[in-house]
Amino acid sequence: MLRIIVPVIGLLLIIATGAITFPRMSVEYSIECSNCHINPSGGSMRTEFGNYSVALNEFCLPQTKDKFIKMYRSPRVSEGVTIGFDTRHLIFDNGRVFRMQTDAYVNFEPFKDFNYQLRFWENGIIENYALFFLNDKKYFIKVGRFYPAYGLKNADHKAFNRERTGHGSNVYLDGISTGLSLNGYNFQAEVLDNFDQAIYGLHFFKTTSLDEIGLMIGGSLRLTEEIEGSNRGFPESRAIFGGVSYDRFTAMGEIDYAGQGSDTLITYVNLTTRLEYGFYLIGEYNYFDEDRDSDNIVDEFVRLSVEVYPIPFFQLRPSYTFYTDGFMKDETDFFLQVHFGY
Repeated sequence: MLRIIVPVIGLLLIIATGAITFPRMSVEYSIECSNCHINPSGGSMRTEFGNYSVALNEFCLPQTKDKFIKMYRSPRVSEGVTIGFDTRHLIFDNGRVFRMQTDAYVNFEPFKDFNYQLRFWENGIIENYALFFLNDKKYFIKVGRFYPAYGLKNADHKAFNRERTGHGSNVYLDGISTGLSLNGYNFQAEVLDNFDQAIYGLHFFKTTSLDEIGLMIGGSLRLTEEIEGSNRGFPESRAIFGGVSYDRFTAMGEIDYAGQGSDTLITYVNLTTRLEYGFYLIGEYNYFDEDRDSDNIVDEFVRLSVEVYPIPFFQLRPSYTFYTDGFMKDETDFFLQVHFGY
């Protein structure tokens, strides 16, 4: 019953609303991803506004923020150079430690409305692109190697709406992206290359507010070239996503239909409650049905997390996962995510 009810709730959420690697911030404050990230589609390196006005002031307990705010240093090391980093690890209940991310960022601004951004990890550069803004940053062109724009860019790389549509961790492709950002509307069109496989993408979202309610609605479409009968892990897919926020509560949802015949259904739903700035309760639901026309086994899990920022730019996130269907049905796991990012 749960796997029937929750996708319907996700769809109703999107209809009712008309989605940092924290898309909930766009919903809560009705702002675009580019307010906090240099990349217009969000993720990766933060802007100075994202670091100070959001990360320092929003993602920190008030009791400790005041002790650290005077120690804050801007990521801008010179007029044309800014830096940043992310390090993220998972600690499991058996003591095993898994490194998710150890990245460093450098952004060059040799002149107004031009950025060149690089992302480093231990094996070298994994992301680098030139970003040109036009007409007071209403339009942009991005050329190089970057993460595709698609759906909600939620923090969990293993969420079904990310991993099983080909958007897991460290997915950076060569290509060109062009788009516009105007009055809360954001459109992007991309042409990407995956080892001579052509991938075409369209991405749209709109942020707005109604009195004290923050809203976002969007959609994504991806078409991929088949190579010897295979999409190479990038199935053709389409997504609708949205979010609504009021007071201390923010809900988001995404529904994906993958495959040429839209046979695969993927659903993601998230509800976040802010108990205090820097202290959140999060519930997530993931559902995956590879073939909607058959009675095959589906994958499904529910995850409950506590997200706390005891000091600025430092996150602790204990999470409990319960697998409600699939090959891991009735199993559970617990892990602690430790993230330091700036």
